[in-house]
Amino acid sequence: MLTYENFVAILLGSIERTMLNVAYTQELLDTHALGRSLSITCLPEGIEDDRGPQEPPLRAVITFRWSPEFTVFSLRGDNSLDDIERLVDERLNQAQSGPSLDVEVTYTIPLTAEQQRDISLLPSLAHLIQEIHETLTTAGNIVRVHTDISFVVGRAPRVQSVTAHQVWSVDEALYDVELLSDTFDEMCAELHDLLEALAHHFLTSKVPERGSGSNGDNLPGDRRYLKPPTA
Repeated sequence: MLTYENFVAILLGSIERTMLNVAYTQELLDTHALGRSLSITCLPEGIEDDRGPQEPPLRAVITFRWSPEFTVFSLRGDNSLDDIERLVDERLNQAQSGPSLDVEVTYTIPLTAEQQRDISLLPSLAHLIQEIHETLTTAGNIVRVHTDISFVVGRAPRVQSVTAHQVWSVDEALYDVELLSDTFDEMCAELHDLLEALAHHFLTSKVPERGSGSNGDNLPGDRRYLKPPTA
């Protein structure tokens, strides 16, 4: 089984080959369970992150969680010498298909003031997003559209956010460098094309220099952290 470092390196290679516009990354370590997670935020071509307190209105985020069992399993080989490794084997064997990992891509859709006020527009908006995706791929990896609606006493309901989600399941590819690379190449190519198509429909204009504002210079630079050190 590939290690976490191999897995991330292959993902980053696909991102670089596809020339995705990476805004920033976040890598987290659970100090209690020792699980790890990585998220990579991508923007449409020509748009830069301004490092402000608000996220860019249209973005795609690649996320996955690497369980502590995967770390042990990928490093120990076939030897099972102690109770911890036997416990890992038992937990991994509970899954019918063996070790599996899901990589999720979440697209955040910018909303107009009218779309935020009128929840009756949500079905047509969701249908438009799915239609855009269908024109780009025949792979059958459907896009699920989620909405967040707030209800405040004395006020009309308001749409807070609309997101589109895709899940790429990785199972056999956890053991095969070439298969994993092909999977990530396909995922990143689709992400690039869908993000550009969404930008064409939902962004009125592209402003290349979002980071030129004065606020960005006063904020921490971790939003510009582009590569996990482990990769």
